[in-house]
Amino acid sequence: MPEFGFLKRNPFKLRRSKEDPKAPAELLDIASSITEATDLRDPIKATAEALRKMLETAKSTSLLTEEWRTPLRRLLLHHDTFESQDKHFEDDFKIDQTPPPPEPTVIHPLETYAGELNKAYRILCECMTANTFAVNYDYESAPNAETIVRTIARMELRFTDYTGALNAFAAQSIVQFKPDQSQSNLGRATDAQPMSRNVPTVYGAQHVPCLSGTREKTLAAIGTWADEKTDPKPIFLLLDVAGSGKSTVAKHMATQWTKEKRLLARFFFSRDTAITMSTESFCSTVADSFASMDKDIETLVKEFEERRDFVRLPFEELFNGLVINPLEKLNRDAILIIDALDECDNERGSRDELLNALHGQQSASPRLRILATGRPELDIKEWALASGVAHINFIQLEGGQKDVEVYIKHRLQPRPYLQDRLYHVIEHAEGVFIWARIACDLILKTADPERLLRELGKKVTLDFLYQVALEQSIPKDEPSREAFTVVLQMILAARKPLSIAELELLSPQPGLVEGIVTRLGALLLYEGREDPIRLLHATFREFLISREKAGTFFIQPEHGNQTLTLGCLNFLSKYSVKDDSTLRNLDITSQRTYVYSSESWVYHYTASYRKLALNGPVLGFAQDKLPIWADSADKWYGVDTLSTLEQVLTLSRQNTSPKIMEAVVDHGLEISVRALAVLESKLNRITYFLS
Repeated sequence: MPEFGFLKRNPFKLRRSKEDPKAPAELLDIASSITEATDLRDPIKATAEALRKMLETAKSTSLLTEEWRTPLRRLLLHHDTFESQDKHFEDDFKIDQTPPPPEPTVIHPLETYAGELNKAYRILCECMTANTFAVNYDYESAPNAETIVRTIARMELRFTDYTGALNAFAAQSIVQFKPDQSQSNLGRATDAQPMSRNVPTVYGAQHVPCLSGTREKTLAAIGTWADEKTDPKPIFLLLDVAGSGKSTVAKHMATQWTKEKRLLARFFFSRDTAITMSTESFCSTVADSFASMDKDIETLVKEFEERRDFVRLPFEELFNGLVINPLEKLNRDAILIIDALDECDNERGSRDELLNALHGQQSASPRLRILATGRPELDIKEWALASGVAHINFIQLEGGQKDVEVYIKHRLQPRPYLQDRLYHVIEHAEGVFIWARIACDLILKTADPERLLRELGKKVTLDFLYQVALEQSIPKDEPSREAFTVVLQMILAARKPLSIAELELLSPQPGLVEGIVTRLGALLLYEGREDPIRLLHATFREFLISREKAGTFFIQPEHGNQTLTLGCLNFLSKYSVKDDSTLRNLDITSQRTYVYSSESWVYHYTASYRKLALNGPVLGFAQDKLPIWADSADKWYGVDTLSTLEQVLTLSRQNTSPKIMEAVVDHGLEISVRALAVLESKLNRITYFLS
């Protein structure tokens, strides 16, 4: 951060009036500090520090009378708000490396506020320097309760002016997206088949089984391991590079074992959603899978879930209680597929706790056998070594890369003269299967395959292939690039994969999403307008969010969170009306979007870029729509109002705006009381009928 004049000196240096050498110190040299700033963060930071000093000064004395208590609580709120605003600007700077300019419309009310702060500080100093609380001052009489209240009231007005100006300035950063009219003609998916529901990603619905004639030795080895009776091994660990086809093998075995009616559960980790990248739902998902196939297991699982301490149990106890113990008590053999261990997030220790639990599954006659896949990351290999689990890769299993050639010949049947040429280009690439898939998609769509092959031959890496694919997919004009950026930001920021139809309802421009998603077909997975959109591979996400790798295609999900916050609030506001007849008759897509928006708008706000820019929309929703939304969401679509409200109340701790805090807390408490009253009424009716 650059140096500024007012920071080079102590902004809290005591200054005495020339007319009265005994006058109390001023808190801040307003004129020369705020007006000299070239970065808006600096005067905000200085004002927060000045408030902190005043509060600490007040805390250090026992002479203050009761009339100071309430005003000081307001000033504490002001201090917390300034600090929060400074933090948000710092967070934004980390993302875009652009310091906020000293906007005059913000600086002027901040100067006025700081002037009132100096007056309040002088009153405080006078009260502290005379036991009689009567010293010479600019007022006609000594400072009294009325003087204090009047001064703090003026500060409150100036603070309101300042926060309003800051919110208006910050709101200008929201992109008013107006794409070129040609965006509506980017092309629609002609083979879209509507789907009525979203398939849970924990089951790997986005993957397909192996192509016939590929990975034959791998599939045979896994089948032999699963059927071994003499010397059974509890875990088969397949570790290989990104894009080599591990998830395809896992999906193939899941399909095969399902047909064989094996007792089977599966969990496919993915960075697509918070649910699928953590172990939060892992044990319950696995237990539910086994329970759905065996009523006796279901009984034992329900008994364990009824424990009073169930919600407080650590992961390993949950895994044993819900998964291992029922199998052992009932002498059932089962298989668990854990795909993409490396995509299990370890920021909060999720992967560690999972690996620690698996470490214990080494009994001589295991009831549970686990097929696990992942990239050969260091912690996974170290766990395997410590646990005595051998890991293996495709080269060891298959003895070569002939499967890639089989795949290419299958995909390029319409253009046989290109088959060998493409194979020679990519046979030495890391992650050859994902390379082959994207390259074949591009070749089948391009009008000039010769030029594309020459381009692909320049550099055989996944990152380079993603660059080529995006260059092929995205028009080079600025409006098109901006449109693609907005849509990819939304896809990456979504709390769970959303469909084209859902994203259209949340996007800043009607008709924007479908044409863009269609053009990105080689890099996305979806089957139609109603099918959740997923990235083709985890490495594509890694490419997009790396400025170094992606270059001009760099995507920042924080911007997508801002877009989705506004989209969710706009959608909810549209249907948060007292006449709920429209809400009752929503189509399936709108119902899903309504539930998603209800459960996710706070999440997107807290993860958003430039939160201060969202203060206006959030305040408007909190003041005008919050109670109606909470009632309607609970009434018609089963959204747990109290649970969702707990997330909403976290907004009060953001301290971006006192008005938002007050609106959220006031309406939140009102809704909570009303919901509890309804619950009490229901319980009373039940008690009456039982008696």
